[in-house]
Amino acid sequence: MGRGQRLLRALGGARSDALDAVGLGLLATGAFVWSTVAGFLAAGAAVLALNWRMSEGRE
Repeated sequence: MGRGQRLLRALGGARSDALDAVGLGLLATGAFVWSTVAGFLAAGAAVLALNWRMSEGRE
């Protein structure tokens, strides 16, 4: 195997590792965004439910 082929193989491996890192980063970002949105929705539903229960008690 020539020097050029070894270099191309090393660069190909580095590219594959970089793409794996990008994929994992995107996956982590997606999970964070989804959980944040789900948390805000749950908190909003809890506030609306509490507000409804308090308004029912006043009547």
